[in-house]
Amino acid sequence: MSDLHPIFDAKLSEMDIAVFDLETTGLHSSKDAIIQIAAVQVNRAELGDDWMSFIDPGPEHRPIPDFIQDFTGIQDGQLDGAPNLKSMMETFDEFVGTRIVAGHNVARFDLGFIRRAEVRTGVEVQSDYFIDTLKLMRRLHPVLESKKLAACGTFYGIDFDANALHDALADTRLGAQVMLKQFEDLSDRGVETFSDMLQFLS
Repeated sequence: MSDLHPIFDAKLSEMDIAVFDLETTGLHSSKDAIIQIAAVQVNRAELGDDWMSFIDPGPEHRPIPDFIQDFTGIQDGQLDGAPNLKSMMETFDEFVGTRIVAGHNVARFDLGFIRRAEVRTGVEVQSDYFIDTLKLMRRLHPVLESKKLAACGTFYGIDFDANALHDALADTRLGAQVMLKQFEDLSDRGVETFSDMLQFLS
């Protein structure tokens, strides 16, 4: 038994996880804003409840840039009456609880926005322990030409609507399924626990 946090000895197949995804007004957490968030709970390798919310980023980020509307399909009017950032973070924190968070490219993108939002709102979400499915894909299948989420879903034979992607909820549902397929890959290689996974990625 490890002397570290109990999560390090937890089996990946037995963990409770919140897979999440963000849509934003741009790529930079220091100046851009979250406009949509979605998350799905994974309970001991089974898909559970999901949740999605639009976020009103405030007048400094409205209207949404045209290229973001084209890319995400989110229209500026969909944010009218949406929760503000603090309200969203409070709900997200409740949804995550003590779970591990996960997502595709969360280490370099989504977590940057969440941690910036924590500073702005004072609401802290458990994000110290996370799983990045993009990092896993790069390590598991380095020769796969594209590591984009849709390509990963196709590689694993997952049935999904490619036209629905770049919506946070669609991305999150696919991301959760990709992660579970990765857990099977990892188990086949003798990687069973969270600690094993970190060592595999190092």
